[in-house]
Parts: sequence; C-alpha cells; structure tokens
Amino acid sequence: MLGGMAPRVLVVDKAAGARDAIAELLGEHASEVVASARDAAIGELRAAHAAGTPFDVVLLDGEPVPTTSLVRELAAAGGGARVLVIASSSDAIAQVVRCGASDVVTRPLQAAELVFRIGRAVPESGGAGRRPRKSDVIIGAGTWIKDLYDRIAMVAATDVTVAIFGESGTGKELVARTIHNSSPRHDAPFVVVNCAAIPEQLLEDELFGHVRGAFTDATRDREGLVAAAHTGTLFLDEIGELPLPLQAKLLRVLQSQEFRRIGDDQDRRVDVRIITATNRDLDQLVARGSFRQDLYYRINVFPMHLPPLRDRPDDIVLLVHHFVQKYRARLGKPVEGVTPAALARLAAYDFPGNIRELENKIHQAMVIAGGSQIDEDDLALPAPGPNARGRVDVTRPFREVKQETIDAFESAYLTELLRVHKGNLAQAARAAGMDRKNLWALAVRHGLDRARFKKP
Repeated sequence: MLGGMAPRVLVVDKAAGARDAIAELLGEHASEVVASARDAAIGELRAAHAAGTPFDVVLLDGEPVPTTSLVRELAAAGGGARVLVIASSSDAIAQVVRCGASDVVTRPLQAAELVFRIGRAVPESGGAGRRPRKSDVIIGAGTWIKDLYDRIAMVAATDVTVAIFGESGTGKELVARTIHNSSPRHDAPFVVVNCAAIPEQLLEDELFGHVRGAFTDATRDREGLVAAAHTGTLFLDEIGELPLPLQAKLLRVLQSQEFRRIGDDQDRRVDVRIITATNRDLDQLVARGSFRQDLYYRINVFPMHLPPLRDRPDDIVLLVHHFVQKYRARLGKPVEGVTPAALARLAAYDFPGNIRELENKIHQAMVIAGGSQIDEDDLALPAPGPNARGRVDVTRPFREVKQETIDAFESAYLTELLRVHKGNLAQAARAAGMDRKNLWALAVRHGLDRARFKKP
C-alpha cells in the first residue's frame, strides 16, 4: 500500500461486481478484497477479527445513506477498522459526511484516488511507511481531485522536478508533502522553505549555509536547508520571490546536484528532489526579466495546477466536516456540524483566501457557536450581495433554475434584513419598502423565524 503492508479491505456494496472492480483498481495495494452484503457485514468483520485476520478498511456503499450508528458498529466489529463511504454523486456528500465515516470517495472510482484514500485511512500500525498522513492529503471530490491523484501517482515514484501552481491557500504544500510521502524518499527529510518569508539578505545563508569566517558573525560552519534535505525533498514555496542571484545557485543544484556554501572554496554534492510552488504567473516574471527563463524550464518539468475554492463548491461540505472534526477536540466543544443555512452561506461566498480562509472561518465559528451546530449567525462572513457569484446549471430547465435563484436571493436578503433589524418586522418592512404582511409571509415561506434574530 504505497509501501509497507497492504491492507485487507471489506467491500459492502449491493452491486454484485463491486468487489471485483475494486480489487482490480487496488491491485497490489490491497492484500485481499472481500465482498459482503450490508446486513452481513458486521458478522463478517467480527469473524475476521476473532480469527486474527481483521479487515483494515471497510468500503461502504453510500446508498441508502448509512446511519452514524451503523458506521460505528462496523468500525467496532472490525476492531477499529476505518470506514470509507462511497457516494454516488457530489450531491450526496453533504448527507454522507454526517455519518462519521473516516473519508468519502465519489463514483466513478479511480485507482489513484482509491489508493490514496485507503492509504490515509489505514492506521499507522499497518506499516504503510510512505503513506500520506491524513493531514497531508488535500481534501476534495469530483473530477479535479481524481485527476490530481492520478498525477501524484504518476510523478511520486520518480525524481522529476514538480512545479505546483495555485492561489494562496489552495493546498500547494499539502500536495508537495503527499508527493514526498508517496515517493521512495518518504523516510528522508521533507524541508520547507518559504522564499517570501525570509529576508533577501538572509535567504542565501538559510538555503546554502556558510563556513566559519565567511562574514563577521560566522563563528562556526553552518549547514543550509539544501544540505538538510539531502536524500529527501526540498519544497521551495513562493519560488517567484527568489532573488535573481539565488536563482542562479538553485539552477546549479538542479543541473548538477552541486552547490557552494558562502565563503567556501569547495563545491558540495547533494542528492535532493526539488518541488516548487507559486501563486505568481512565472511567464510574466520571465517576460519582465525578474525570473530566469532557464530556471523556469528546469522547474516546470511536471506542472500541477490547483483550482481555487470558488471553482470547487462541492468540496466545501467535505472541508467543513474535516475542520469541525479537527477543532472540536482542541476546543472541547460538542459541535457536530453546520446547519443547512450556514452551509448555504459558505457555499455562496467566494473565499478569496481559499481553504486557509475557510479553515479560519470554521475555527472562529466553533469558538462562537453555542450549540451542537454552527449556524449562519456564527459565521464571520460578509452579507451576500445581489451580484454574488453563482454557477448556472444549464443542464436543467430555465424556469427551474430561475426559481431556485430567486428563492436563494430572497432567503439571503430576508435573513440579512431581519438580522440587521434584530427581528423587528415593522422596521424591516419599512427598510425594504414592503408591506409588513407580505414580508412576514415571505419569511415564513423561507422558514425564517424572526425570534432567532432578536438579541437579548
């Protein structure tokens, strides 16, 4: 399983050919794949556990949506087996993630994605040495994530230089770390250098080190981060901020695996794989003369592009679930999830800071939340405007999509209106230029209770 012992997998699916299809997708990454009906799965898990050959992972069909108690029973019966639920569509994810599964994978199943998801679910004792840690794998669903996993699987086993492009907060470091953990270098260091965070005058010393006497404060030899990454991976984040003189030294590392410390008269060899990331347009930097063209060609051997969160709205529910689980134990609060209204607000927001901003918003909301669910009032999000971004589904009838859009606008407008006026219907009606009875009827139709907006 990406290195180490391969797990035993129990497939719980009503489709007769599911076991064979999954076994073919996993190949050598599973030691055995067994099929079971849902009503017989608990007995199968208990028998395997009692025989000393427990299943490591349960792949559970998500139709009908499993209950939380079923997921817990399956995990317990298998002696701690991890339960992954297979969702038939991105629309089903919102329901599936509430059942407490370790992870969700959407159909159509693809080999690379299935291998990575099972890999991060198997407990550390399973021996999967190069398996990506759960926190080190980017979370998502749909075609883009399947393509991403395919490309990671393609490049991980090689020493090819990878360039990861994407806006700030899209998970570039997570992808780089996943490549490293899935590569033959997984037991060696993964060294991160943020080229934008280190002052230019210190960056050369940080990267390449110095010898004693190289400058006034150089009282002893110092190894740089390039040497620290020997036999492992050097991740250069924000490579577009690297000064031109250091670009030349980095180019030498890429070309000949050699570098020279500050003040040294001897070259040093290093065995290191380099992965870079940037949110800048390197083509423009090359055209301006602020980024070397030859270095650009060297780092751009295997490019990977991460989409911004606004282009992957189906991922929001998965990410929210992940962050709720991450922070509930740290904060000691019994928050289980978010209300549909809160989820709708999150889905309507653009998140210019991408996943990093979403995580921050969920963390804040969990601190504020007073109940078991994060409500939209707990979210520190700007009010949705009439021109908020939205995806238009042209595969559905015009009237249906139009009515849905109108309903969403009305609900968002009335929610904000009542919030601003603290549930005072008369004030809200005057501000909106509406008849009070009509406003109240519309609020009722959208399930809005003005009492919830009244502040003590």
